[in-house]
Amino acid sequence: MNDSNTENPEILVPRVEPAPKPLRFPSNLIQLLSNNLKIIPAAAYREDVVIAPGPPRMAFVTGAEALKTVLQGKDDEFPRGQLSLDIQAPLFGNAMIQSHGGDWRWQRRLMAPLFRHEELLSYTDIMSGVAEDLIALWRKKPTTGVRPVNQDMMQATLAVISRTMLGGSSDKVRAVMEAGHAEYYRQINWWILYCMLRLPHGLPRPGGSAMRTHEKRLREAVRTLVHARREADLKGEDLLGRLLQSKHPETGLVMTEEQLVDNIIAFLVAGSDTTALALTWALYLIARSPRWAHRMRAEVERVAGDAPIGREHLSELVVVKQVLNETLRLFPTAPVTVRDTLRDVELGGVPISAGTIIIVPFYAIHRHQSFWRDPDRFDPARFAADAPDKPGRYHFLPFGAGPRICIGAAFSMIEATIMLAALVRAADFELTSGYEPQVTGQMFLTPGGDMPMRIRLRG
Repeated sequence: MNDSNTENPEILVPRVEPAPKPLRFPSNLIQLLSNNLKIIPAAAYREDVVIAPGPPRMAFVTGAEALKTVLQGKDDEFPRGQLSLDIQAPLFGNAMIQSHGGDWRWQRRLMAPLFRHEELLSYTDIMSGVAEDLIALWRKKPTTGVRPVNQDMMQATLAVISRTMLGGSSDKVRAVMEAGHAEYYRQINWWILYCMLRLPHGLPRPGGSAMRTHEKRLREAVRTLVHARREADLKGEDLLGRLLQSKHPETGLVMTEEQLVDNIIAFLVAGSDTTALALTWALYLIARSPRWAHRMRAEVERVAGDAPIGREHLSELVVVKQVLNETLRLFPTAPVTVRDTLRDVELGGVPISAGTIIIVPFYAIHRHQSFWRDPDRFDPARFAADAPDKPGRYHFLPFGAGPRICIGAAFSMIEATIMLAALVRAADFELTSGYEPQVTGQMFLTPGGDMPMRIRLRG
């Protein structure tokens, strides 16, 4: 056990209690409704591949070699799981994240240049400006006031993704997101259950009406914006403007209006939720560990002084990135991905029959007892350059791996680094008495509700 653990015994963090053994029907579906991470069996935190007989039959894959086989596999070997596609289809349509084969390849190829590192660095002023706006908002409130920081993080990251993607014309889209987005995911596990049982989207279910209303309103708002930009021939340097100008390098094809709508919504949702939750969990962890908060603050003050955090500071914010990586290890914001098995295969020495749903539980991989020492402790030193037991490639997968690794991974990390550096320099964060998050797997990994914190501004 390293020094940071022995000096900080208080930072054993909350976890989802695993199922003692692989679940059968209907226990698996019952657990799914409250928290989809509860269906992960305890053995998946120790072994490489664990079969749950179901129905539906599932294979939980956590071993490095098995993960490499699945995540590096071609679409005709381990395609994106139909379950995931069905769950996300009402909101994301046929966005890149939903597509397969040639359709996926041309969309990915079209968008890849927009996510090059140098292109993303051009957005750092926007990211820094949003962080400063949030700090200014806090200064208008009592310095000892309690705020739901998860909501603040969501509004901030939505502002970033809106300004970088949609320029200055996104007020209606942001209003729709802010009004209905949190409620949309509150009952998402019911929709997951319906998809597993192959029940139609329109069939009544808890939260179903609100979800369908939000889908309709968000799609209409984004469609109106895309149509107006295309009709007025307003290109611009935001992501939508660049997508409007982009053409397939070989065929000259451009995205249809519906494809633009699908992809804008996917980027809005994934881009705001994942970064907001990463920041929320990071603030929770540093509130639990003032020593790491102090180390980050000292680093930020040394690197940037009191200047806005900019692109020139990113490479030197080493401790901030260590804290973010450890946050994403303990609380991966997208905790599970799903693949399908099209033929009989063997993974990790375990036979997997065709039709088995492959669950890749990043949450369990990141707390696997074979890969991580003291896996339930917060210890950013694991990610130091000189750490003696740095994670292997398939032990730490906050954005996935293989051809379908998240295209927005670098965007999210740049944004989170800038915002966390700015926030920790400006304020101390304190958990309210008696508060403990309920680690909850929905579409994303949430604290199970609001995260109230006392924010004490400095200076």
